[in-house]
Amino acid sequence: MKESATKRPLIEIRGIHKKFGSKTVHKGIDLDVYEGEVLALMGGSGCGKSVLLRMIVGLEKPDRGTIHFNGHSIEKLSEEELVPVRKKIAYVFQYGALFDSFSVRENLAYPLREHTNFSEKEIEQKVLTTLDQLGLKGTENLYPSGLSGGMQRRVGVARSIIMNPEVVLYDEPTTGLDPFNTAQILKIILKLKQQGTTSVLVTHDMHAIFSVTDRVAFLKDGQILALGTAEEIKNSKVKEVSSFIHGEAY
Repeated sequence: MKESATKRPLIEIRGIHKKFGSKTVHKGIDLDVYEGEVLALMGGSGCGKSVLLRMIVGLEKPDRGTIHFNGHSIEKLSEEELVPVRKKIAYVFQYGALFDSFSVRENLAYPLREHTNFSEKEIEQKVLTTLDQLGLKGTENLYPSGLSGGMQRRVGVARSIIMNPEVVLYDEPTTGLDPFNTAQILKIILKLKQQGTTSVLVTHDMHAIFSVTDRVAFLKDGQILALGTAEEIKNSKVKEVSSFIHGEAY
């Protein structure tokens, strides 16, 4: 991709191998994620998309290979050593992963209280501003049980980005959502892109892939079978890629 060639890799993944018991998930994955781009990981169930996403933030460890973020190796870091990395790489869980006993306000305030020296007044302002930016104004006193699934997902995104991360990782961000909430999530991804945030998303949502992504990596049999712009992947002549996109068996 010519555009990416002018940018530096923010995340560099080299020679990643991963097995769970007798199941081989990755067989030497090489991938760059460029600063400011939206990259989608696409492929069938069980191909290792989410595992690769979790490796980037240290929730899974590779058996072999390296992962560099901003030029620094992170694949062997301890949980304590990963804390500063996770301030810069946010992970959006599939269903929001909100604290049920916390209000929306408390959910968003939590990372600020844990990882910043902000005053309570500054935290309150940051929470309200973030909710407003994501179209969630007026939800601050609600609890997760009082939110629709789509709103829970959007609050989860709000909590993930409140620390102004450099990278946001999305695990199936639009799965099970109605068209309105799907559109809201995609708007958030595009808004963050305009602000220079790098995004990596795991998704089966073809509309999401072809409406917000710069590049797509197609995974199959533990490797990246195809990598290119959304348009290149959409028009791919690779049988497995074309069949997957058009819902055919391969």
